[in-house]
Amino acid sequence: MTVLAEQSTMTLPSFMKHLAVLERGGLIRTAKTGRVRRCELNRERLDLLDDWLAEQRRTWEQRTDRLDAFVTTQPGITQKETS
Repeated sequence: MTVLAEQSTMTLPSFMKHLAVLERGGLIRTAKTGRVRRCELNRERLDLLDDWLAEQRRTWEQRTDRLDAFVTTQPGITQKETS
């Protein structure tokens, strides 16, 4: 984990806390062998997260598209005012 933390601007204790959150969420697994602790991505959980994020992205794109359509069809509002 130290190798991962070295690539971050966070302190090692802060980095370890972030990894603990990811592990509790099932996004990573850690295993300790002697003094070395290794991390492994849980690809199945990450795929689930990716699917959920894609769904959220579609939902918000649809909502913002509807809002844009509503705003741009209102009388008295010019394109310059909405940009």
